[in-house]
Amino acid sequence: MRGSGGGGVRVKTEIQRDKWGIAHVKAPNQPAAFEAQGWIAASDRIWQMEFDRLKSQGRWGETVGAKAAREDAFFRRLGLADLAKQHWSSLASETKAITEAYARGVNRWLDTHEDELPAEFEYHAAAPEQWQPWHCVAVYKLRHIFMGTLNRKLWRGFLLAKGHPDLLQAMRGSVEESSAITTSNLPATELADLSDLIQANADQLRGLVDIDGGSNSWAIAGSRTESGLPLLAGDPHRGIEFPNVYHQFHMKCPEFNAIGLAFPGVPGFPHFGHNADVAWCITHGMADDTDLFLETEDLAGVQWSSETLSLRGEGSFEVYRGSTQRGPVVLGDPSQGAALSMAWTGMNGQDSTFDALLPMLKASTCEELEAAVEPWVIPVNNLLSADRDGHISFKVRGRVIERPHENRWIPVSAETSVDWSNLDPVSFEDLPGERDPDRGYLVTANNRISDGGPYISLDFAGPARYDRIVELIEALPNATAADMEKIHSDVVSLRAPAIVGALVTHVTQFTHPSGQWLVDCLTNWDCALSEESIEASLYSVIRRRWTESVGERLGVGSPELGGPKWPSPEAASRMLAEAAIHLLVDENWHLVPGLESEDDLDAALSSCIDETLEELEQRLGEDNSQWTWGRLHRMASPHPLASAVEQARHLHPPIDACPGDSDTVRCGSVTPETGERSAAGSVARYVFDLDDWDRSGWVVPHGVSGVRGEGHDIDQRATWLDCALIPMAFTPSAVKEIEVECFEI
Repeated sequence: MRGSGGGGVRVKTEIQRDKWGIAHVKAPNQPAAFEAQGWIAASDRIWQMEFDRLKSQGRWGETVGAKAAREDAFFRRLGLADLAKQHWSSLASETKAITEAYARGVNRWLDTHEDELPAEFEYHAAAPEQWQPWHCVAVYKLRHIFMGTLNRKLWRGFLLAKGHPDLLQAMRGSVEESSAITTSNLPATELADLSDLIQANADQLRGLVDIDGGSNSWAIAGSRTESGLPLLAGDPHRGIEFPNVYHQFHMKCPEFNAIGLAFPGVPGFPHFGHNADVAWCITHGMADDTDLFLETEDLAGVQWSSETLSLRGEGSFEVYRGSTQRGPVVLGDPSQGAALSMAWTGMNGQDSTFDALLPMLKASTCEELEAAVEPWVIPVNNLLSADRDGHISFKVRGRVIERPHENRWIPVSAETSVDWSNLDPVSFEDLPGERDPDRGYLVTANNRISDGGPYISLDFAGPARYDRIVELIEALPNATAADMEKIHSDVVSLRAPAIVGALVTHVTQFTHPSGQWLVDCLTNWDCALSEESIEASLYSVIRRRWTESVGERLGVGSPELGGPKWPSPEAASRMLAEAAIHLLVDENWHLVPGLESEDDLDAALSSCIDETLEELEQRLGEDNSQWTWGRLHRMASPHPLASAVEQARHLHPPIDACPGDSDTVRCGSVTPETGERSAAGSVARYVFDLDDWDRSGWVVPHGVSGVRGEGHDIDQRATWLDCALIPMAFTPSAVKEIEVECFEI
């Protein structure tokens, strides 16, 4: 393969692979650079790209059969592939050109390596198809559609249908008075319709994977650093999977020189990277990007079409697809008398996100970078940037659409609610931002960013991670890149003291002989969820036991753990856990049936203590000195194909102990559905040093390659577990120092 030059002339592109297998590209022109990015992405991650492409088209069942039927049906009904084609066709010509160059690179790799495909393709019914430019848009949409409020609104709608409106009010958290939530939009008959609809579609809802992301990021001004120029650092939090969601890459051409973390299948560096002059990073803005409408009257007018869903080993099935004026019907059909339609910022209006990708690579200041992202649509991000002139900046980017209060929390009645047809996005100028604050730093951690301004969401993360990062930065008057690794590795929970206080205060009814020992341990705990901590194990299992207790009392728990009436077992159990702790700490526990008095609460929490001790004895033995967090909290990184096909189980990577939880800077989120397994964490860590790019560093949980056994598939694992970084070499001399292989394409 050779990069394209002007007039179709083929020109050479130089590739250097460093000791971790990361590619550093020197291309003669811009098209050749993106062609090389596609070629390298295919070389490292072709199976992952094919997986995302098939899923986005509702075709994953062609490989794994009935296990993919529910997701395939959802994406077909949503029309995700058609949306991607439509939105690609409306992109700027220069944007289309970079996706076309990227696709050429992917396809040239496929054409010359058809006999060298990764082991995953031994289990596929067909070899990968040629990559089309619009596939870049499709896989990007796929990776972000579940990062908003879809699952949250479904779950809260189910709770409302179960008869808990007061509980929903208490669960909403702290919001400004003008954002009070109303739950009276749905009359009793429609509440019953909603409940029946969710139950009737339980199997489809269970199939939807929730990847609601979090993250940390911080920018430190030169006034607080040793060098006098800024530091920019952070880590994105997503579900831990193999291959990793991000791909490390470096490309240089006359038009730009940029290095960062890419999405396999997508050109450029949408989320994390730097060029010669400016660095950027993001956290999830937690925006309310989805509305669900309960349709009962307009269904007769829906024009339904059918598509064929092919399931390997099962034959073909028809999927019915249709839309109301509010959006595609994603659950239900006319024969049920009720259905849910959906509006999402990624499909309502033109999605011009990709038009920001190339200007970002060419920006030279924070101001230019922010101007570059004005076309951004999905997802809404908290963008931090820093430049070589010494500026640091924060800006919300993405499509924010303000809707009536009743739309912000649950599914709403289609007949009485405002649809999106006459709603305009908030202007880019009106989205929150800040530049060069006097305090000398900027921090984002999915927390509420402003008490005023446009409505963003009611589902922000709590302040624990944000407050802890601020504490750590305040203690660093002369910060260095090395200091950033210490922030990455911090496992102190600022949320734990309130939870522990609520859990152990006034508990008197426990019967286990070690009950008082447990209470004393937690009372004197430093709230650090380190691997060796026994208290972290006690704390985490009690939290889960309390969550399960609340679920049972609400009638939303079952022997199936997740409960078949919820959006998905994993997503629902995580949302229930958030709600259960919220109710306890805010002293709204009396809204839970059966907890009318202090004695009731005492009995319930005391039972959690007894159950925790009995469970840990069974799981870890009777010697409580061995009940360390590292033995319980282990990071599994499931391979999607290995999870679906028994014969491919050897593709799963190893399982390792790790510290932290969802409230610590070093993230190790758990899902009650799967116990204390670390289900989500830092899928990358990075530090950009604006004084010397070569002092920057990064790491991913596995490696740059997605090919099991290739050598660079898990060679960053030990460094990631140590919460250290590998060099992010940028200058030619730095790249040469760690170069292992050099070749041309």
